[in-house]
Amino acid sequence: MLKNRFHVHANATKAACLAVCIVLAGCASMTGERQESSAGAESSAAHSSSEPAKMSESERLMAERQRHCQDEKRRLELALKENQKRTDELQKKLDALLAIDRDLRSRGKNR
Repeated sequence: MLKNRFHVHANATKAACLAVCIVLAGCASMTGERQESSAGAESSAAHSSSEPAKMSESERLMAERQRHCQDEKRRLELALKENQKRTDELQKKLDALLAIDRDLRSRGKNR
């Protein structure tokens, strides 16, 4: 029964880790797109006098999104560390309980 509970918890932890990785990958891809679009925007900014105002607004929005993404990444990395720590603690507890169970079963056989 303990093993079943651990497997459920382990699967939940794996799912959480997978979700963290997906979000981080999304943030990384957004950063790459932003860098590409800002490089193209710099070359087209010289074509029009009204574009610098638009570019500064888009650059501000881009920087804001990037900060948000970096904050989210830090938050998710901390959550991942905490989840890994909790998983390790639970694994130690499970190992101790399994050792007690084995000991009790072996004592029962010796009687």
